[in-house]
Amino acid sequence: MQKKQKVVLFLPKARKHTFHGTLPVALLKLASMVDRKKFDLDLIIAKPNVDYEKQVVEASKGAMCVCLSVLTGNDITNALTITKKIRVVSKATVVWGGWHASIFPEQTLENQYVDIVIRGQGERTFQKLIERLAEKKSLKGLLGVSYKEGGKIKRNEDRPFEDINNFPPISYNLVNLEDYISTFNGMRGMVSFTSQGCPFNCKFCAEPLVYKQQYSALSNDRILDEWEFFVKEHNIKFVGITDDNFFVNEAKIIDFCQKLLKRKLGVKWGKACGRVRQMLAFKDSTWQLIADAGCMDIEIGDESGIQSTLDFINKQLSVEEIVEFTNKCRKYGFEVMHNWLYGIPLPQFKTMNKKEINAWIWKEWLAMFDVMDKCHHKYKDYDEVRVCPYYPYPGNPLFDLSCELGFKPPTKLENWANLKPAIWLDDSWNDKRRMLLHFIFPYASDFYAERHMKKFRLVQRFFHETAKFRWKYRYFGFPLDYRLYEFYTNFRMKITGVSATEHD
Repeated sequence: MQKKQKVVLFLPKARKHTFHGTLPVALLKLASMVDRKKFDLDLIIAKPNVDYEKQVVEASKGAMCVCLSVLTGNDITNALTITKKIRVVSKATVVWGGWHASIFPEQTLENQYVDIVIRGQGERTFQKLIERLAEKKSLKGLLGVSYKEGGKIKRNEDRPFEDINNFPPISYNLVNLEDYISTFNGMRGMVSFTSQGCPFNCKFCAEPLVYKQQYSALSNDRILDEWEFFVKEHNIKFVGITDDNFFVNEAKIIDFCQKLLKRKLGVKWGKACGRVRQMLAFKDSTWQLIADAGCMDIEIGDESGIQSTLDFINKQLSVEEIVEFTNKCRKYGFEVMHNWLYGIPLPQFKTMNKKEINAWIWKEWLAMFDVMDKCHHKYKDYDEVRVCPYYPYPGNPLFDLSCELGFKPPTKLENWANLKPAIWLDDSWNDKRRMLLHFIFPYASDFYAERHMKKFRLVQRFFHETAKFRWKYRYFGFPLDYRLYEFYTNFRMKITGVSATEHD
């Protein structure tokens, strides 16, 4: 009997100081494509309190290949560090996949430690690749890969995007699911992947380059079979949906909710992304059905409160629709998670000096506050607000414009690990952002304040009132209250072990 070849799959450390906290769905999808009758599989994930680097290096000894899924950022540093160590002890073929390698396959392969790159949708390509490696066949003609041969980099044609229902269910037994259960509003929660790709074409997103605006969703029965497994085997009470777009097709959503109710799983769900304009076109009966089926919150990409910016980035959204959508969610009992961008590059930046660009960015902030006022001035009932600086992330038209505005993209793979916000965003904006996210937005909320008034009432009341003042007057100066908050939260953590933002 022929000896089985060993395949190692590794998910690097995504951030310098923290680890992956959610289920590594992308890696599990690849692992589920491995025929265990033909191959041995080692699945390793960077986790705290584990010498994962040693695990990967040891697993690489005698392995046919080591495959890594890599994003732009610290993933690259961690992946290269480990790959160098692998080279010392193993002749395993090193394969990189994921977003960064898909966008820059040639530059990735210029690094001496990378042998093969899987581009785009990786499941089928990965399956075909390991079969060829096991049979020591040429990679010529293998769709979706770039590779080195004879000292030259070869790029094969793209692999056509495939219906994800053709792929096997995720093998959750490859990890300890209990390690990835989180708490959502006091409920045991798990994440769920239900689709891949995106049919839209926002200028700041790399999805159109990686997946060519193609989209595929799991059948509702497959999704619900997975959820039933979570509920019955792991007592999950809440499922967070990780898709870039969940509410794409109204008919599919209706069928999903009806089937979910019929199964009587008693599970709540949310964190699901929706496009504002598309969901506003849903019938009222559909909105009610979504609520009846247990949806708790919906995440949207507002991006900007300036209409001309929304139009430029092809968001297919109006400021008025953001407000209408929020009111609709309130009517049906959904919390709204807002996502904003600032420092978005625009063509007029070419003729503006730094002072004028800063004035424009401040205008973006004021517009964001204005929209949030219209959405939440009576209630402050947002679930979460994210405000992110624009990063010149590769693979989209705004990246190209950023280069025209003076951004110099790294010319080597390792330098992408330290990608920073756009060069026209100075440190003062990060200071404002920290105050906004850590102090103003949470403490201005009546709902948030009520949850925190159980302890340290006078301090919490002071923070609530000053946060509301700062929101009302868009004031970030003289940050005495914010410094007091920082002192308070650090002091409380030392004394009680509970941060200022945690609550009963």
